[in-house]
Amino acid sequence: MSIGVSSLLVVFMVLLALAVARQQPAGPVLKRFVEQFFKLVPRMLCALVAAGFIAELIPKQTISSYLGADAGLAALPVAAAVGLMIPAGPVITFAIAAVFAKAGASTAALITFITSWSLFAAHRILIYEVPLVGASFLRMRIVAVLALPFLAGGLAMLVGMVTLFGAAVPIE
Repeated sequence: MSIGVSSLLVVFMVLLALAVARQQPAGPVLKRFVEQFFKLVPRMLCALVAAGFIAELIPKQTISSYLGADAGLAALPVAAAVGLMIPAGPVITFAIAAVFAKAGASTAALITFITSWSLFAAHRILIYEVPLVGASFLRMRIVAVLALPFLAGGLAMLVGMVTLFGAAVPIE
């Protein structure tokens, strides 16, 4: 059984346990589960196809040279910049991260990439943050969290030097 199917079964079992623990009808919980499942599965399929195209457009050698373990600390700012530029939601972003992992990106670079995307995705800044809370708030937030992607990637690099914990293993 693949990791994805196992994860899906675990989520289903947790939802079922929560429904039983609430001692209320499981109908609304199951209905919501089915709605979300059929909403996410097509997105996941599209994202994986898009990630496959990205994998073909960017040579693996380029990814591994800029984001691989041999790039060292220089991989962190590159990964942070790429995370900033990804104009997509989590389905596509994590599919891209899987492509990067398969192409040889280091765990530290992947953590920096995901953290940067989580904090600084340009599409969210332009569409939501600036219009809704203003440029002044954006400046303050960026100053407050600017170091976090680099700290996360640096910590992952440090942990990776000490242990074998946390290596990125793409799912086939």
